Amino acid sequence: MKKVLPILFILLLLALFNSFQVYNYYIVRINGDINFYDVSTHISTFLYSLGSFGITLMVWRYLGRLVAGRLKFIYVFLSAIPLFGIYASIVYLIIRAYYGAPTSLEMLWGNFIFTLSLSHFYISGLTIAYLFFIETNELKEKLIESKYEIENMQLQMLKKNIEPHFLFNNLSILSSLARKDVSHIDEFIENLADVYRYFLVHNAVDSVSLKEDLKFLKKYIALTTERFGNSYSILLKINDEEGDIIPFALQICLENAIKHNEGNEADPLIIEFIRNGDIITVRNQIRPVEMYSNTGLGLSNIAKRYDLIYGETLTYGSFNNYFIVELPVITNK
Repeated sequence: MKKVLPILFILLLLALFNSFQVYNYYIVRINGDINFYDVSTHISTFLYSLGSFGITLMVWRYLGRLVAGRLKFIYVFLSAIPLFGIYASIVYLIIRAYYGAPTSLEMLWGNFIFTLSLSHFYISGLTIAYLFFIETNELKEKLIESKYEIENMQLQMLKKNIEPHFLFNNLSILSSLARKDVSHIDEFIENLADVYRYFLVHNAVDSVSLKEDLKFLKKYIALTTERFGNSYSILLKINDEEGDIIPFALQICLENAIKHNEGNEADPLIIEFIRNGDIITVRNQIRPVEMYSNTGLGLSNIAKRYDLIYGETLTYGSFNNYFIVELPVITNK
């Protein structure tokens, strides 16, 4: 029923429009006195067209403050008809008075119907179509701009979330080291300073070269080795260092593997970083720890940043007792 009613409404409008056209042909045949070479005829029809355009534009701007949605153009089209009728009648009376010709209600009605189908329907329809096109494009541009602003705000929030997350984990390592081996604290603090300096420099950027992030990762590996010894065996199988990635993406993958999986020196957990084409695969066997603290950041954070900055998808999940992360490498910015 919902699909039938619009079709019936369109057919009704076509029938009414056709009736107007037939009536015009009838009037022209009975009282036809239009001369193409008469300048006054062109002036009068131009005034009707100009009035139709002005009235439609005025109604569009007025109703634009009151009516919104897809039915706006229908309200404008229908509301402009009586206003155009008044305007056309005034113009017709002035023209008839100028030539000293008599005027009757029947003539006014005939002129209204004639000018309505001769000028107004076409001019008003084209004007509404143009205004609707302009308004739709403006709304589209605003939506794109709003989407960009929202994405930028989300991106800045994600960046802000990394800093406390990053610092907390490294201070935890330092605290653990202070309890286990005080002799290595100075070296650890020096390495931590280098790592955190890198963090401060790159936390404000959207992307970093893979080569730079690998250097950072190696320093971070040195820090984790201070804490865990040989409980985790980290293998870097990345020969091609070309391309860009999200800053700290590799470090967060490593941190995620260590946080969620048990490792020991007798049977270390192997964490592999393997590049294949434009994908870096981070892979480790699943050995779940009994208790861990999950802040909800980490991989989901990096995945959102990949989507917002590059429009790329970071995939991760469990496959055959292995946890696998696939990081896109951006090679054509």
